[in-house]
Amino acid sequence: MTSVEAAAATGVSARRSLVCGAAGLAVTAPLALGAARWPRWWLEIAPEQTAMTWLQSVVLVLVAAGCALAAAARTGDGRAWLLLAAGFGGLSLDERFAVHERLRDQVLAPADVSIPFLPWVAPGDFLMLGYAIVGLLMLPRVARCFRGDRGARIALLAGVACAVVAVGADSIDPAMWTLAQERVQQSLEECFELAADLGFGVAVGFRLLSLMSRLPSSA
Repeated sequence: MTSVEAAAATGVSARRSLVCGAAGLAVTAPLALGAARWPRWWLEIAPEQTAMTWLQSVVLVLVAAGCALAAAARTGDGRAWLLLAAGFGGLSLDERFAVHERLRDQVLAPADVSIPFLPWVAPGDFLMLGYAIVGLLMLPRVARCFRGDRGARIALLAGVACAVVAVGADSIDPAMWTLAQERVQQSLEECFELAADLGFGVAVGFRLLSLMSRLPSSA
């Protein structure tokens, strides 16, 4: 096996490990958290500022750091990478400190601020929809950062799809559910959020692995 073939095999193995690790974490983390608090399995998953949201914030910080590293290495569109780093960094802070939930509960909901043409959205509970719209509008530009890497683009789109499901579930007024249904709905939303974060992480990780494969090998 030539050095080029060996490097290619190593790259494939690294990508496979990254995907398996992300998929394993997406499944085992909620199961472990639910088992740890059984029979009140939802307590570390559904509410804000729990172990689940802490994990999501850590994943988002790592994704932001990966984007910043790609920008520093001047791979592709540096400004788009910086935009991604800032976006994921902001989302990590929001996840860790429940920023949009605090704005909803302490400012918008008490003032009964709502969107008339979205009747299923509770007062003040539309901020994540705004985040999603901004993200989708920026998607064509940031997608260029993953151009030429089919695996990274698939992971990016998988992350976007999971994020859309999570935001859609989050936008539904909890008053429309029974308490038991709300626990399931909120838990599934957090699971999709984690899956989205990990999908973005895999996409960025693939691009960093591609960048590393182009580095000169030591003698």
